[in-house]
Amino acid sequence: MKKEISIGILRLSLGLFFLVLGIIGVVPRVQETVFTLNDNLGLEIFFGLVELICGILLIAGFFTPLGRKAIRSASLVVFIFWALRIFLSKFVWGISFVSKGMLFHPAFSTWILVLSAELVIGAALFIIYRAYE
Repeated sequence: MKKEISIGILRLSLGLFFLVLGIIGVVPRVQETVFTLNDNLGLEIFFGLVELICGILLIAGFFTPLGRKAIRSASLVVFIFWALRIFLSKFVWGISFVSKGMLFHPAFSTWILVLSAELVIGAALFIIYRAYE
């Protein structure tokens, strides 16, 4: 019972996080601050829509009779998109190779701090995925 409550609180908090991040991502004039993708290709809006859907999927189980398999599948999809987002934002767009070495966008201290936070979110998503096996 305690485990189910803990997983429920984790799902709800992650769902709310993704809803807010998704809404901010699709509103063109609002900056996602540390969770920005820094792109010029419109991927911010695409990922905003995906994050919005991810938030809805994480929260939907509280209001609809979704089975364990559906919640597990949805959380796996959310986890995969989050891992892709980390890869793109931190390693594709977040590092530039210059003649004197690597340049981090933003500064390294912010880059590593945000990467750490994104990895914690990823770990929480993985915990939700594993909880519904």
